[in-house]
Amino acid sequence: MRDYLINRNGMWCYRRRVPADVAGLDRRREVKASTKSRDLARALNIAAAINAETESFWQSLRAGESRTPAAATEKFEAAVALARSLKVPYRTAADLASGDAAEILKRLDLLEQRNLTASPAARVAVLGGAAKPDVAVADLFAVYETHVRDQMRGKSDDQVRKWRNPRLRAVANFVAVAGDKRLAAIRRDDGLDFRAWWMDRVFEEDMQPGSGNKDLGHLAKMFGIMNDAWRLGLDNPFAGLRLAGDHHNPRIAYDPDFVRAHILSGSGLGGCNADARAIVMMVAATGLRPSEIVALSEDRIQLDAAIPIVQIRPDGRQLKTRHSRRDMPLVGVGLDVMRAFPQGFPRYRDAADSFSATANKALAAAGLRPTPEHTVYSLRHTFKDRLIAIEAPPRVQDALMGHAVKEIEYGAGPSLGQRATWLKRVWG
Repeated sequence: MRDYLINRNGMWCYRRRVPADVAGLDRRREVKASTKSRDLARALNIAAAINAETESFWQSLRAGESRTPAAATEKFEAAVALARSLKVPYRTAADLASGDAAEILKRLDLLEQRNLTASPAARVAVLGGAAKPDVAVADLFAVYETHVRDQMRGKSDDQVRKWRNPRLRAVANFVAVAGDKRLAAIRRDDGLDFRAWWMDRVFEEDMQPGSGNKDLGHLAKMFGIMNDAWRLGLDNPFAGLRLAGDHHNPRIAYDPDFVRAHILSGSGLGGCNADARAIVMMVAATGLRPSEIVALSEDRIQLDAAIPIVQIRPDGRQLKTRHSRRDMPLVGVGLDVMRAFPQGFPRYRDAADSFSATANKALAAAGLRPTPEHTVYSLRHTFKDRLIAIEAPPRVQDALMGHAVKEIEYGAGPSLGQRATWLKRVWG
């Protein structure tokens, strides 16, 4: 940053030559701005901010003048970004024409002041030359995905797949019912018709209301995000259209004595492969989520520590919540399992669904699912029941389960030693 500063009469000024690749768009030979500071350290901080804004402006010019054929959405979003860098809200030409003429003159003056009258991209951004997008519903998810890419940070490939599929399914279902309409052409009647279609499925095909509500919720969210991003000003046709009767059915827990006799002993798991059998036993012994166990890498399994542990971390995947990040002590069966699998379970890494399908099938074949509602995940509920039965303090329960603390979260919580002590009592 020091290279962009010069001292003029004791005052530090920012000066940088316009890059060659945008020289045809930004007609200034140099960018000059006073930091209004005589102190070099302060001037460097101010220059960094000026430089960041300048870089953002040039990047917007590059995006707006891309020579590759750009979709209407890309042109519009580039114009919005460039207008933002010029400190003016984007308005379409039609909006400007129907408004105050003084606003148009103000924008023309801005182009003159910034030497941007010859820049097509700048004229489009300032004078509203890009029309608001109007995509087909079938393309809704593709554009929506680019606007929520922050939600993909830290997700594994399998987590991304699970995130994408229900939204793609919602779009496909709506297109099948209402047709591939343009976004601006969707009316409240279309939303109501889609809700009615789902209601028919609930009664005639014994579908769950929750499935319809997921579709309606995803469509409402996608429509709302793009409506705001593109300043369309449309009413959301999917808002408030939930089906009644969508109740959460908690998973049933196994009887603790059943778990001791058939799961922790491993005696009833002969139909599982070695990795799946070990993971099932770990779920029962520790209450860890199956997805947390299958994701364990060798460096997260610390058997030589004073208190052996496995570390639950967002390694190549997102954790369910921030409270899921925790160290789980290893005692009893859990310690025995991890000593047998010190490198983890690479067979199922990032394949928790594959593990669950394999394990639940094996449990059913062995007669270890008393009801269809009993699954591998039910063992985690049994673990929670055991914590309650031994009267473990709520903070200990939350620390072991990876749950949010329901009270004000003071302090660091239960120590590793305290957690290990209570864990020994669960199946002791």
